[in-house]
Amino acid sequence: MYIKHNCWKWQTASGTFFVKKYEDSLIEKKVKNIHHKLTAIAFPYHIPVVNTNDGVVIQKWHEGRSARFDQKEERLAAVDCLQALHETKNDINWQLEPLPRQQLQRKWRTRFERFLMNEKELSYYLDKDYNSIAHTAYKGLSNMSAVPLQTEGATLLHGDVVHHNFLKTDKGIVLIDFDLAVLGSPIDEMVLWLHRALPNVDYDLSLLLQEHPYTAICMPQLSHIYYPNELLREWLYILQLEEKEREPFLDYLIPFTRKALQHWPRLIKQIEYHS
Repeated sequence: MYIKHNCWKWQTASGTFFVKKYEDSLIEKKVKNIHHKLTAIAFPYHIPVVNTNDGVVIQKWHEGRSARFDQKEERLAAVDCLQALHETKNDINWQLEPLPRQQLQRKWRTRFERFLMNEKELSYYLDKDYNSIAHTAYKGLSNMSAVPLQTEGATLLHGDVVHHNFLKTDKGIVLIDFDLAVLGSPIDEMVLWLHRALPNVDYDLSLLLQEHPYTAICMPQLSHIYYPNELLREWLYILQLEEKEREPFLDYLIPFTRKALQHWPRLIKQIEYHS
C-alpha cells in the first residue's frame, strides 16, 4: 500500500513491513548503519532494519501515531528518547562513523539570508510582522555568535526532531526517520527540540526546562532560543508552494505567527532569567 513519496506499507505472509526507497545511496547506507549500530547495543527507541537489499530500507510495521508535544507525558517520553540516543556515545564511537557534521549556525544564517532575499514576497503576507521577525532573527544570530561553540561530547543526533518523527506505539515512543542524522553537540539538538515544543505550551520556556532534567544541558546555549527558527522555516516553506496550495497553509501559518510574536516578549524575559 502506497503511503507517500518513496514509502509503502508492505503486507506479506510473514508479516507487515514499512518500506522506504532511497535515491541517494549514501543516505541509505547511513540510515542502515545507524540502525545496525543501535540494534547491536539493544537501543530500545528505534525500529531495527530487517533487510540488506540495496536501495531500500525495510522495517517491521508498527501501528501508532505521531507524538503530541502538547501532552506532558509524550513530551517527557520524547526527551527520554533523545537523551538515550545522545548517550549511545558511551557504547558507540560515532566520531569514527561516516556522519555529516552538524552546522547549526551556518544553517540558520543561510535560512535568515533566504528570508531577507524574499522580503518583497513575504512582506505581502506578513506586512509589519516581516520586520519584527527579521530583527529578532538578526539579534538571535548575534547572540549565537557570542556563545562559544561546544565541541566536546559530539554524538549521534537524530537531526529532525519534529513531532511526527516520534512514533507513539503500544510499547511506547520510538524514533523514526534517521535520514537527517548528524554528528554534533546534544545541546544543539535539545535547543532545536525546545523550538519545536514551545508553540505547544504557549512558549512557556520555564515549564519545559523544569519538566525534564535533561533539558538543563541547554543552559550554555539558551540564547539560541531567541532565534525564531520555526517562523523562518515555515515562511520559507510557503514559497515552495503553488498559489492554490498557499491559501490553506496560510490559514494555519498566520495565526501561528501572530501567537508566536504575541508571546515573544515573555519568552525573551524567560531566556534572560534562566541565562
